[in-house]
Amino acid sequence: MFNINLPHIHKDTFIIAYKLLHDALFLLLISFVAMLIAEGLLPGIISSHISLLKIALAIFLVLGFSIFVGKNINITYSQQAVKKNRLLPALIFLAFLLIGNSLLKFAFWENIIITLVILFLFFLFYQAIFENEK
Repeated sequence: MFNINLPHIHKDTFIIAYKLLHDALFLLLISFVAMLIAEGLLPGIISSHISLLKIALAIFLVLGFSIFVGKNINITYSQQAVKKNRLLPALIFLAFLLIGNSLLKFAFWENIIITLVILFLFFLFYQAIFENEK
């Protein structure tokens, strides 16, 4: 796509930069999830101080730099099979509560239907993304 000619930089520098970007991405994702949970529990507690869009843009910026540096040092990963996770039911329940909490102005039965449909769509996206190639 883009062919950027960089001055001669030692490969070790790229490896260190890649590892630092990888750690920064992990920390940004953990912070973003924590902020979303806090925002779901107490609306306005985070968004009144920090825009979640800025955090999301920072995540995409770090991800883009990480991909760029990874391509420069030819880092590739093999796709692994998805394993069952014991934490998944707790995460689904937490998502159910947060989505349901955000729809409190709807009637109870509408809230349940909308929440279940959203969770079903998330499940379909999950299957589409992590579908094992046969």
